[in-house]
Amino acid sequence: MTPTFSSQPRSFAADIPRTIGVLIPTYRRANDLLRCLSALKTQERPPDDVLLIVRTEDRETPDRVRSFPPDDLRIRMLTTDVPGTVHAHNLGIENCSTDILAMIDDDTEPQPQWLRIILEHFQNDPTLGGLGGRDRCFEGSAFIDERRAPVGKMQWFGRCIGNHHTGYGPIRECDILKGANMSFRAAALEHARCDTRLRGTGAQPNEDVSLALAVQRQGWKIAYDPAALVHHFPGAREEVRHYCGQAKVKNAEEYKVFAYNEVVGIWDSLTPLRKIAFVLWSALVGTRICPGLVQAFRFTPSLRLQSWYRFYLAQQAKFEAVYDLPWRSTSRLPARR
Repeated sequence: MTPTFSSQPRSFAADIPRTIGVLIPTYRRANDLLRCLSALKTQERPPDDVLLIVRTEDRETPDRVRSFPPDDLRIRMLTTDVPGTVHAHNLGIENCSTDILAMIDDDTEPQPQWLRIILEHFQNDPTLGGLGGRDRCFEGSAFIDERRAPVGKMQWFGRCIGNHHTGYGPIRECDILKGANMSFRAAALEHARCDTRLRGTGAQPNEDVSLALAVQRQGWKIAYDPAALVHHFPGAREEVRHYCGQAKVKNAEEYKVFAYNEVVGIWDSLTPLRKIAFVLWSALVGTRICPGLVQAFRFTPSLRLQSWYRFYLAQQAKFEAVYDLPWRSTSRLPARR
């Protein structure tokens, strides 16, 4: 099923944004969510709207939120019986009531300057359509404070570089954002949504990539500023995380979902020639998580046959995606005004 939203490019906003809202999809992590809401109370620039997307079968979360003292927070809850972060984000976008919509995970803790910095960037740059910030991840007993660059780039042949959790330095342009900490101008979201072709029923990998690239295809600038900081305490999930390195496959179908979505998330932003390059690179080289031949050989000493099992599953899923998706060019990058 292909996305139903329009792909026509949008003129850049002339009006200075004044209001900013926060979108939080949440599912059965009430303690994490309440920590997140408590942090929103400490913002130097308070949110004008807090929109929670809650699943129908999650009975605990609405009860806990209703007993949470909102103080000055304007909290709205929308319930849905459709699983997955794609639908949750798209539902939130459709119900956005502010000029800027900041999106975070329920297991994050926005730092006091977070919303102020985001709003100032959008006010200062009318061509800015999306902004990402650092999600400083907590692992074990301490925060991960490595420093890596670049951040949020997609190379010409389709390889994506994340590093949003370890970025440093000043604001700069990028291509892709991370769902734990990304914000968009409402005008840039009029013709952009998370790609509904993405698979999965929980945290659907690459829904954030697909949204950022959809905004970029309209000609809007995408940028990253590590100063727009949230602390990230990765919470429990029903599905297995397969994107944290070269680990053994614990669930073949969920691993294939990740590999399939890796293709879907970027496909519409590639020209036919770049799609061919991406397919060849994926098969011959690939990544540590979704290996091609080179990566499969590389990790054979440590993973043995599991390395080739991962190669087989990744290539099978990517072939399915390439077969399912159109090869015509849908990339639109109009000149900035």
